[in-house]
Amino acid sequence: MRVGRDTVEIGIAVCEVYEFTDGEDGRRYLWNATEGRRIAEASGRDIVAVYPEQAGITKENLSTFAPDLDLRRAQALPGAALLVPLLFVPHRGKHVCIDGWHRIAKALYQGFPCLPAYVLTEEEAESIRLEELP
Repeated sequence: MRVGRDTVEIGIAVCEVYEFTDGEDGRRYLWNATEGRRIAEASGRDIVAVYPEQAGITKENLSTFAPDLDLRRAQALPGAALLVPLLFVPHRGKHVCIDGWHRIAKALYQGFPCLPAYVLTEEEAESIRLEELP
């Protein structure tokens, strides 16, 4: 699995794009994380608790999930950043984090077992998916 994050500037608008290469089908998926967060925040949906270590994400294997993660940047985040909900999209029966890997890293290294998160619906995830490439 390979993940990444790019910022695309369109005029004065900035759109954060999350890239995910699925280890099962080998395809590359792109989601508009900026629009996903806007949808989640506007919906009034409940925030759910996410426990990274219970999901199999540890300090030791974090780079497997987020190989391009800048650990120094993650550890430099202010503590209040851990209160900002992560953002997940459903994908092939699982959930993919499209916004929040630096916060997950900070939580793991600081010993915080639980983080807040939004989970988009299938329809919402499809509406923010930009591409699916072979």
